[in-house]
Amino acid sequence: MTRIAAFTTLFLSLILQSQARAQDEDIVVFDNGDRLTGEVKSLERGLLRFKTGAAGTISIEWDNVAHLSSTQNIQVETIEGLRYLGALYRSAKVFVVTVETESGPIELNASRVVKMSPIEETVDGRLDGDIYAGYSFTKATEVKQVNTGFNVDYRTELRIYSLTVDATLSDTGTEKSNQRINGALEYTRLWQDRWLTNGILNLTRNDELGIDLRTWLGFGGGRIVARSNESSLILDAGLALSRENVAGGIESEDSLEAYGRIRWDWFRYDFPELDLASSFIVFPSLTESGRVRGDFDITLRWEFIDDLSWRLSFYDSFDSNTNDPEAASNDYGVNTSIAWEF
Repeated sequence: MTRIAAFTTLFLSLILQSQARAQDEDIVVFDNGDRLTGEVKSLERGLLRFKTGAAGTISIEWDNVAHLSSTQNIQVETIEGLRYLGALYRSAKVFVVTVETESGPIELNASRVVKMSPIEETVDGRLDGDIYAGYSFTKATEVKQVNTGFNVDYRTELRIYSLTVDATLSDTGTEKSNQRINGALEYTRLWQDRWLTNGILNLTRNDELGIDLRTWLGFGGGRIVARSNESSLILDAGLALSRENVAGGIESEDSLEAYGRIRWDWFRYDFPELDLASSFIVFPSLTESGRVRGDFDITLRWEFIDDLSWRLSFYDSFDSNTNDPEAASNDYGVNTSIAWEF
């Protein structure tokens, strides 16, 4: 019985060790020769997310990786928009990613690789986003301002679901408070050669422009014009159905609009880590002659502690023909806040 118990213990120990090794079969080798064993989680914006047993998930600058191997089924995307699916094998050449596809191995220069996504990745591993909040108060004018919001992305191999909420609340102490609240739910379908289609549901309140609630639903398409490990440029356009509930008891109005949007991001992960994101969208009305409205946003983020960033943003909203005659035609502002990434 003693021998049977010892054999059983040894057998179970070997199984557990083999399972532990199976969970840590991905290997990253740095350009200085150091190596880590763990699990590839993703590559995006020049950062390789790599899960280790000792340190959890860490972020590695992609240009510091000399070799990468993984037994996972990973989708690899290049600057040109080409996608390959398969395991990763260590190449004899440095800074080369070898993907073992169904049609055979494909060697890719690492500098041309901009995205990696393991297709077996769990739901929480596909989520990416941040939460931010800021507050300011001026004694001389008794003006208080709160800015808060969040961004969440859920990504699969071919689809991106995004939820964004941003709110700026101002109180002068003597006058009615001013609110600017914007929420958007967006679905994006990715196609070959960097083409995309999307649908957008947007809800907006802007007291400065006299808008109690503007709801618009848009459908369109576009293209990722350029993407690298330092920047991206996306253009899209489409049609939008909108309804405006205007302040002052004015009757709500429905309209059909076209829209065009430009999104440009620039990011740097050398110290100090910076991320500059900008978006400009314009809506020429198709049912109200001469009316044009638009929104411009630009945000600079500086990460001073892991996953904690200082955030500086500027926004500008304009409308050439507001339905409320007492409302302004332009609203702009600057916000500062602290953001936590997850």
